[in-house]
Amino acid sequence: MNEIKGNRHLAGTWAEVWVEGFKIAEINKISAKVTVNREEVQTGMDIDTKITGAKGEGTLSLVKTYSRFDSYRRKAMRGEDVRTTIIAKLKDPDAAGGQTERYQIGNVAFSEYGFEWEKGSVVKQDVPFVFTPSNMILLDEIEAEQ
Repeated sequence: MNEIKGNRHLAGTWAEVWVEGFKIAEINKISAKVTVNREEVQTGMDIDTKITGAKGEGTLSLVKTYSRFDSYRRKAMRGEDVRTTIIAKLKDPDAAGGQTERYQIGNVAFSEYGFEWEKGSVVKQDVPFVFTPSNMILLDEIEAEQ
């Protein structure tokens, strides 16, 4: 097994995010996960599981610069269930072979709206979202060098 040098570990410093095709320059962090629902199945004395569904959820964490995403709240309050697409790209210059990891997450619906301001602190904003797991597509991946 080859030793992986420290400079090959990816840093989120190089991450970029777009929502509806607009770059979100003030992004601090993005997280997205797919949770698989499982139901227990018994065969003889063994308890195993069976996948019965999956859900996707995530959060955009921003350093507050603009009044972003309030238009989604206003539309939701009118009963409009607006969906969007997020593109997340990580292009660390030290990645193996200069490769990029890039995801497209479709059918995104923002799920919470609000704000929190604290005197003497930089304002941060978390924007939670949900999505259908089949709409999370790995467009580019970083593969091990041969």
